[in-house]
Amino acid sequence: MTLVFTYIVCVLVPMILNQLYVDAYSYGLQCVECDDDRKERFCRESTDDNGQSSFTAFTFTLDHNTIKWKKGDIVKYTRKLTNIGNCYNSNTGIFTVKTDGLYAVSAAMIGGPHQSTHYSIRKNGQQMVWLFTGPTYDMAAQTINLALRKGDRLWIQLEWLPVHIYKIKHPYHQFSAVLIRPGKF
Repeated sequence: MTLVFTYIVCVLVPMILNQLYVDAYSYGLQCVECDDDRKERFCRESTDDNGQSSFTAFTFTLDHNTIKWKKGDIVKYTRKLTNIGNCYNSNTGIFTVKTDGLYAVSAAMIGGPHQSTHYSIRKNGQQMVWLFTGPTYDMAAQTINLALRKGDRLWIQLEWLPVHIYKIKHPYHQFSAVLIRPGKF
């Protein structure tokens, strides 16, 4: 019985407490007390130079029922569901990275009547992946994981023919990103 108790106290409890530290730092919570190198690293990564949370997560959709875009247009998602870190600008349609790290980025869209649509997720102007729909309200979605650096910019861009979609609610169109883990990868 003493061996089991010793194992629980000396092995399991520290493992659980360490995971709580890791989870707290992963979600951008402030460090209360750092007592070893690993916890200290997570403390530094969870806040910026001003002591603010470096955590980033946003999801935006469209807030109108008619869309008219031409080739090369950046899609400007204007209906905010969340914007933790305020890194997505709905006026420009651009997400600017403020914390180095690994991000999950996703986009979804719906095509219009009698037309195909082609969009891309772009990083600093470079195409990362494409989204394509066929001509009858088809839907497309992509989720990618990217190692991003402070100052990198992401957006969704129309790549092909003009788009005119009407009479449809547009939460079908969305753009999201979330910081999975801060750091340089």
